[in-house]
Amino acid sequence: MSVALEDVGILLKISVTGKVIATNNFSRYTEDFRMEAIELVSMLLGVSIEGAED
Repeated sequence: MSVALEDVGILLKISVTGKVIATNNFSRYTEDFRMEAIELVSMLLGVSIEGAED
C-alpha cells in the first residue's frame, strides 16, 4: 500500500491540484538541478536541507 496524493491533501488539509511530477531516477539530472530541487522542497515544507534531501 502506498500513500496517494489525495491522502496527503486530506492529512495536511491542503488543496492538491495540477499536474503530477514524478520520477524514480534522479541520476540523470545534474547536481545543480538536484540541489535546486532540494532547496525548493526545504523552503516549501519548512524543513532542513538534510530533511528535504532524505
